[in-house]
Formats: sequence, C-alpha cells, structure tokens
Amino acid sequence: MKQALVLLSLITAVFCLSMRSGEQETDLAPAVRTIADLSVEQIQRLDSFLQAYPDHFYESNYAVRQKKYEELAYYFKRAANIIIYYEPGLYYEKLVGPFQFQENDRPGILSAVPDNWLFTGPIGNEDDSSLIKFYTKKDSLNQKAFITDIAGRYRDAIVASNYKTHLAGMDAPELLDFLRIEIFRISSIDIANGDFIIEDAGMPSLNGALDSWLLFTGALVNELPASKQQEKFYWDTMLKGTKQFLATNRDFKTFDRMLFTKNYLIPLSAFLNDLQVNLKVPFKKKSAALRNDARHLYDKNIFVADYFAPNNDAKYSSLKAKLGELLFFDPLLSGNNKRACASCHKPDMAFTDGKIKSVGFEFEEVLSRNSPTVINAGLQKKLFWDQRAGSLEDQLDSVVNNTHELNGSFTDLVKKLNASPEYVDLFKKAFPHTVKTGIGRQDIKNAIGVYERTLTGLNSRFDQYMQGDATKLSPEEISGFNIYMGKARCGNCHFAPLFNGALPPFYNITDHKSLGVPEKDSMEKYRIDGDEGLFSTTGNSFTRFSFKTPTVRNAALTAPYMHNGVYNTLEQVVNFYDHAAGEKFRKDMREGMKGLPFFTIIPLELKLTEPEKKALIAFIKALDDTSAASSPRRLPQVKGKYAHLNNRKIGGEY
Repeated sequence: MKQALVLLSLITAVFCLSMRSGEQETDLAPAVRTIADLSVEQIQRLDSFLQAYPDHFYESNYAVRQKKYEELAYYFKRAANIIIYYEPGLYYEKLVGPFQFQENDRPGILSAVPDNWLFTGPIGNEDDSSLIKFYTKKDSLNQKAFITDIAGRYRDAIVASNYKTHLAGMDAPELLDFLRIEIFRISSIDIANGDFIIEDAGMPSLNGALDSWLLFTGALVNELPASKQQEKFYWDTMLKGTKQFLATNRDFKTFDRMLFTKNYLIPLSAFLNDLQVNLKVPFKKKSAALRNDARHLYDKNIFVADYFAPNNDAKYSSLKAKLGELLFFDPLLSGNNKRACASCHKPDMAFTDGKIKSVGFEFEEVLSRNSPTVINAGLQKKLFWDQRAGSLEDQLDSVVNNTHELNGSFTDLVKKLNASPEYVDLFKKAFPHTVKTGIGRQDIKNAIGVYERTLTGLNSRFDQYMQGDATKLSPEEISGFNIYMGKARCGNCHFAPLFNGALPPFYNITDHKSLGVPEKDSMEKYRIDGDEGLFSTTGNSFTRFSFKTPTVRNAALTAPYMHNGVYNTLEQVVNFYDHAAGEKFRKDMREGMKGLPFFTIIPLELKLTEPEKKALIAFIKALDDTSAASSPRRLPQVKGKYAHLNNRKIGGEY
C-alpha cells in the first residue's frame, strides 16, 4: 500500500509538472507572425497612399485635400508604430521629429522647411479662397512638386527602416514590449497631437495609432486559454467602449482627454500587463527610461533614473546619494567657500532661487539666465537652457569651473575633501575604488549626479488622481488638463508625464523651441531677448533664440519664468502663448532682425477664454510636488589649514 501511494504521488507530481511546463511553453509564434504580417500590410498601405497623395493637391477642392490629409495622418500613425519602436532615430530625424526649421536643398522659402512640414504645414492644404487670391498656377505646381518630393522621401525612409527584417526577428517578449511602448506613446504624444501639432491631424492620428494597437493586442487576446473567459469578456467590453468613444468624440478641442485616459488608456495599458502574465511571456530585459513592467504611464516609480546615468559609477546607491546631498549643499565646491549648488537651487523654493536671473560669483553681478528647478532634471538627456550638457555630471563641469558661478577648481576641491576624514570615509564607502585611487573629479560629479536624480517630483495631486484617487482633482483642474493637452496645445511641447521637452517614451531627445521671448514684459517697441540660446552651442542659425523646453511641474512655485525671467506670473505666460508668443510681435521686428529664422510656434492665436485660462493655471498648480526637498543638518568637518571653514553655511551664503 505504501509503495502504491509513493507511485501515485510520483505520477501526480510528473503530471502537474508536465501541465505547468506545457503552460509555460505555450507557442505564441503563430500569433507573433500574424501581427507581423498585419504590420507589413499596414506599412504597404501607407506606402501606396503616399505614392498617390500628391495627385490630390492640384485641380482639386479644399474638401478633397482636407479629407486626404486626414487620411494621411490616420494611415501614417496606423503604420509607423513599428518604425518608432525599432528605429526611433530614423523616425525622429526623417519623418515627424520635434519640429524645427532646418537648411535643405530646396529653393526659396522652402529651403528652411523640413520634411515633416508635410504634416506640420501642411503645404498645399490652404482653403480655396486663399489659393485663388494669393497663389498662381505656378505656386500650386511648386506645392505639388514639394509634396511629391517629401512623399518620396518618406517612402525611402520607410524602406530604410528595414521593418521587414525587424518584424521577422520579433519574438513574444519583444512584441509585448513594443505594445507597451506604443500605449505609453499614445497616452502622451498622440493624445496631445505632439507629432503633428496641426489640429486637423489630431483626431485622425490618435484613431490610427489606437486602431493599430487594438488590432495587434486583440490578436494576442485570442491566444488566451479557454479558462480566461472573464479576461476575454473584459477585453471585448473595453474594445467596444474605446472605439465608440472615439467615434462619438471627433472634435480636437473638446475631446475629453482626461475621461478617455482614465476610462480607457490606463485600463487598456494595465490589461496589457495582465495579458502578458496570463500568456506567461517574460518581460523583456533592456536598458530603458521606463520600467519594462510598468502598468501605465502614470504608474508609481515608472522612471528608471539609472538609465540617465552616464556611467556605471553614476548609478544609484543610498551611500552615493547621501554623499551627493552633502556636496550639493557644501560651499567647499566654490572658490571662496561661500557658494554651493544650493545657492541657486534652494529646496524651500522648489530648487530654484526666485530671482529673475541668479546672483553671480561676484555678488554684484547677475548671471545671464534664470535658474530652473532641479526637480526631475535628472530624467532627461540634455541640461542647461542651451542644452550644452548631456548629463548632470557633465553639467557640473560648467558650474564648478565657471568664473561667474562657483569659480572653483576640482583640484582644490579634492584637497579640501581630503582634509576631511569624514568625507574620505564617505567616498570610500560610496566608491570603494577610492581606497586605492583617492577621491577623483568624476567621483565628485557622480555623487552629486546620483543625488540630483533622487530629486523627483512625481507624486503631485495630479499623479495621485491618475493613480486612482478621484478626490485629488477638482472639476476645474480636470478641465485644465483637457485644455492643456488640447486647445492650448501645451502638451505639444511639454510632454506628459514629465511635462517638459523630454520626448516620451524613450526620453533620449530633449526638445527646444524658438518662441520670440521678449526682452521685457512690456515695451513700446518689441525687442527679442538678445540671448541667442542654442545658437551659442550649435552655430546653426536655425537654433538662434531657441531654448530647452522646461518642465511645467512645480511651475506655480518657480517664478519668474522663461530663460530670462521676463514674466512674473503664470497669467502672463499663458497670455504670451495665447497670442502666439513672439508671432504677435513679428510686425514690430527691428531692421537688424531681418533673416531671423521662423519661430517654432504656430502663428495662430489660441483664443482661450478667461475661464479656460483660469482652469489651465489651476491644472498647472495641481502638478506641484516638492516632497523631495530637504537639506542636510550638518556638513563634514575639515582639518588642518582648512579648519577655519568649519563654520561654513549649509547651502552657501549667497
């Protein structure tokens, strides 16, 4: 009897093991191939449409041109998702990257127009009365030639993406990762029309992107085992609800993005995670800005700060962060031991200084630009208003060595730190190699960079609302979000969820814009602020007066605004944009400003009502989160000839 029981146990164990093994080895290869074939079909449909598209822009009426333009946006976003995933560099460079004018080989005014003007313009889509009044037959033919040229370049770029090769090598983990990245992108870029900017393309592109995502995800839902009927029913309900919502809400300005995000995009994104678990597909291992298992775009701790670290020693540890905090607040970094990083980035002011432009090293002087917040600054690839630094660590070189800022020297700083047994011990614990090498310049930079990357502010009332607490936002603030992402077009440049120019979902591009920021907030004759921005770094005339797009998070706490601190209130900033920013002043441009590249902002007034402006500002205030703000209670002591510095002030004297 005992032997029979043992044998039965063995048989049961083997049976259960084989069942689990069978479940784990569910073959999704046919479904992956089906989705790959669907993707190829959509790309080929786009190619055919691009080939025929130019024919609709000569001897046709506005209604035809408009319909075809909307179809182009739809077909493009339905097909381009796989290119975005595998070839983001090509996508942003050749297709619809952040809009900037650029020099090319076209004649006349088109010599400054980039290829993505096919969407952003769109060239040739003027109304009939304007064509009759202002355009000759030759103008129309030139437009058709432009469209033909760009459509051809788009077709070439699609071929250059090697999409068939990528799709042929796709496996289940990669497919699920692709779908996750795409729903994140839809939730940030597409819902705000961030790729195309022009309102006409907003709803067609959102529909195209979502139709494709729903089609691909649905093919995987079909692979769920029979035991998952509840999950299939949920999917069918969500699928019908999503399509019905889009079908009955077609107006770009009035589209309720908050309701759509909360009721459809977030649940669909979370369902994708559950689907992956139910299909027993492992999460793809990769280095990325966003967690590979994040359930939705507003999930807690979705960002991987170490992705933005420039080297392995700059990756997080609590010991590095503690050391970096001390250094951030320690005036030993400066030449006179009276200035610190915290001099211009004060924790009680959301890590700004509240000044129009920061105080310089020589107390009487003023620096050239406004100090932006450090909160969330580590979650981007470009730093400074002119984007001259590629990491927080690189930024420190300019700050420490700049004679107008800290006016310090890393050589002198190392001597001071070595005079502190406490600092030496902290470095040894945080960076063990310093036991042999001693404290080095890069170690100092890495420690401060690690600390700054802990300064995140992603737990505002808005974030809590998006994570499920319906009590956190008022109806006015919800309305403000819809205005921000829609009519006001803020979300075109300040991308959710960071609400800055770091482009989701890869965060390897940080956008910049030339807005025509004035020299003063009021003047009889308009004068653009003389700071040339990125031009000082790039030498490219098309970046003149262009500046990094800053975050809107904590904006209510970080006045004054713009790179030159010209505006003191959010109301002033909103009014500036409402009147199309610098475009309002184009007629007043001075003689010496001839040849200035176009401002990279649509030359159309937003025409926001006063209640809309009020709601927009209310939403911006709901983004406040300074929970990361703190400062050390004491600084390490130094000995020997530096002992007289032990009375130095935490955060600096000025």
